[in-house]
Amino acid sequence: MAAQITLPSGRAISQTGRLVVHRQPISLALSPTLRLAFKIGLIVIAAALLITFGKAYYDYREFAGFIDQQIAAGFLRSHAGFYAAPRIIERGAKINQQQLITALQQAGYGRETSSNIWNGSFQTNDNSILIFPRKGSDAHDWIKVNFGQERVVSLTANDQSNLASYALEPELLTEDTANKLGERKTLTFEEIPQVMIQAILAIEDRRFFQHSGLDFRGIGRAAIDHFKSGSGRYRQGGSTITQQLVKNTYLSSEKTLRRKYNEALIALALENRLSKQDIFSLYCNEVYLGQRAGVGVRGVAQAAKVYFGKDLKDVSLAEAATIAGMIQSPGRYSPDRNPDATRARRDVVIAAMRQEGMIAEDVERFASAQAINLAPFEGSKNELAPYYVDSVDRAMDTARVSFDDDAEQSIRVQTTIDPDLQTAAENALRHQLELVGKNAKRGTPQGAIVAIDPHTGNVLAMVGGRSYAESQLNRATDAKRQPGSVFKPFVYAAALEGGLSPLRTFLDAPQTFQNGYKATYAPANYGNSYSMHEVLMREGLVRSLNVVTVELAISTGLSRVANFAADFGLPKPAPYPALALGTTEVTPLQIAAAYAAFANGGKAIVPTVVRRVSDTNTGEIIVDERPQSKRVIRESTAYMITDMLSDVIKRGTARRAQISFKNVAVAGKTGTSRDGWFVGYTPNLVCAVWIGFDDNKQLGLTGAEAALPAWTDFIREAVAIRPSLGGTSFPKPADIITVRIDPESGALAGPSCPSSIVVSVAQKFAPAGECWKHAPLYYETGVSEDYETNSNIEEEVDADRLQEQLRSVPDARDSRIKPGNPDVKSSTDGNQTPGIGMDYSANDRDANRRQQAGTQERNGQTREIRRTQSELNRVGRPTLVTSPRPPSDH
Repeated sequence: MAAQITLPSGRAISQTGRLVVHRQPISLALSPTLRLAFKIGLIVIAAALLITFGKAYYDYREFAGFIDQQIAAGFLRSHAGFYAAPRIIERGAKINQQQLITALQQAGYGRETSSNIWNGSFQTNDNSILIFPRKGSDAHDWIKVNFGQERVVSLTANDQSNLASYALEPELLTEDTANKLGERKTLTFEEIPQVMIQAILAIEDRRFFQHSGLDFRGIGRAAIDHFKSGSGRYRQGGSTITQQLVKNTYLSSEKTLRRKYNEALIALALENRLSKQDIFSLYCNEVYLGQRAGVGVRGVAQAAKVYFGKDLKDVSLAEAATIAGMIQSPGRYSPDRNPDATRARRDVVIAAMRQEGMIAEDVERFASAQAINLAPFEGSKNELAPYYVDSVDRAMDTARVSFDDDAEQSIRVQTTIDPDLQTAAENALRHQLELVGKNAKRGTPQGAIVAIDPHTGNVLAMVGGRSYAESQLNRATDAKRQPGSVFKPFVYAAALEGGLSPLRTFLDAPQTFQNGYKATYAPANYGNSYSMHEVLMREGLVRSLNVVTVELAISTGLSRVANFAADFGLPKPAPYPALALGTTEVTPLQIAAAYAAFANGGKAIVPTVVRRVSDTNTGEIIVDERPQSKRVIRESTAYMITDMLSDVIKRGTARRAQISFKNVAVAGKTGTSRDGWFVGYTPNLVCAVWIGFDDNKQLGLTGAEAALPAWTDFIREAVAIRPSLGGTSFPKPADIITVRIDPESGALAGPSCPSSIVVSVAQKFAPAGECWKHAPLYYETGVSEDYETNSNIEEEVDADRLQEQLRSVPDARDSRIKPGNPDVKSSTDGNQTPGIGMDYSANDRDANRRQQAGTQERNGQTREIRRTQSELNRVGRPTLVTSPRPPSDH
């Protein structure tokens, strides 16, 4: 029986002998339940996609509206961070064309551009600059600034022929208080050199000009490289330049899907509203490029200056590649801290440029062979107000203005700093500290300078030390030191408010004052110099006479003087005689703010560094500081103090500054403790300067030698830059009169007076008649019946004899009688301040006896002077017939 092969159903043998397979349709019939589940799944997926795309579209519209709002308000103005006050350009200002160009670029103005993303644009001509404000941001269409002899000779606008001043947009100080930025410039795309553009494109976004904000090819390339490397770290970034700009400008640096989602949508919206050139130039101006010597670097132009000491247009290919290579990680590829890693990264950039066909192979070899040569850089000369930024940050904390991380990205803080005045203050202090340091026997002197608008309290400039990189201690706000004689004006203000006349006389001679039951206090004038006769009260301030000032404080009331100091915003001193000589410690900011009351007509102000805080996303005003002031003294009192302090500069301890000011009214006071002080003001600007050592050792210089030169340099430059901060005179109250008086008697100067001075006093203190002291005197003996005409017989009295008696009294400067107690400490300017306890005689009976003997001898001399002076005054009383008759109150 033959074998048989049985084929499965559906298969057969064809006539040709081939195996034929007949395929029958396979039934995929699903149960009704599975079919329903499949349909529901499709519906859910479709709904999810629809919701996702709907949400994305909604978010896109939200972000697009946000971008539209920011572009309309000014793209650069919408940035979060700390901003300076608007820079003021005034007619007559000492500023040349190039300086204004730099100021415009720092404030976000583009050169010859029509794009509205900048704060404005400008064009330059031979002797003028034409400024075009951003559309819709200003009342003027254009402003023309004309120059001549390094000054602004005129300001004109399209709708006004003659402007007194014009305010530019505010300049960014910093976006992060941890990074103190240096000077920056805003560059348009046309101002960025081609080699810099190519280097950035080659390493960061080679398809920038082809994609629409998102580069899916680049994302895929970065992902493949990541998986191939197996390093766990992305060697290539998938973010485009537009996305990086969005992250740097609007978003935090957190690595979350939510941020990446927002970043992508904002990038798409930005690409649809700005040109590629504008986006690239914004990126080049905003990108962070590390720190050097404590100065934060933002933007490729600043990087070229900080690292290579060049303008961006002058950088080489290797230098451009170095800057471009730093973008990925500024800390890791910092050329001053990690030169080897920086060079390796630079070579990667150069190779990428060769790969993209931007440079030839020989150019690549030449550039890669070059060393990285950094230019010398001193951070202290390139910092932009680092101490001021710290004070703003602290003010925000003090005011409890805090935000979460997301909200902080949109907070804009408008400060009060004037960039030009800040630069002038830094230069003035640095120059003076260099001079003082050359003569310092040991140690490095420090300093501080503060400038305030006396009418608003706005702090216009602040320098807290010689170098922020060396020391972050802000000596303008935190270093408390004895002010010395700069405190004296508050003693005299309290006396005037108490009714004492500035023309009242006090004895300028050694005196010992009782302080309590046992203690005494014997102050000394600077250099132990005394005139040994009565002087006008105002002369005590003009000539900084310590003994007169202490006697005045005691006459006024020590507690009253202490309360007055507190009213001015100073720490309240203990009511001891030494308070009159400035023994209670203050900061430069406190004393500058206190002096502002004299320039502000007797109204004390509250100093502020923050003008406004706003949310750039919502436009909400969070903080809006308004000037705060309160009256502490009468307007006439403030003017009389100013009149005295003006004489300090004209002929007193600060007379060396007088030659520096023409047609500018200035007033001020020197102070010498262990340190050197000068505080002075114009009608519209107050400035305090302190120079000393951090360890509180003796500086060995007077305030006129140490601090006055820096004050003079700053005020001179400030008034040159901003003429409105000067003023030819201080506003004169209605009840103030100006009279010419005899400086010895305080009466109106007569024809016989050997000298005279012009003073301003309140009407109630005005002298009633001419000087009797130097007029011929005749003693009235009565009426003689033998005289034919029955007229008065007058007998001439020899006043010169009495004057000679006064001059014959022994002079303490010759006898050199000094207190014998070792607890009396003498400061540099001759101010003697008591030791602890102020009981000089408790532990040394011999010293006590010597001191008592010296005190008795000195007091005996004082009584003899007073008796002789009294006799001289008696001759001039109304019982005398004089021409003119002397006033009864002298």
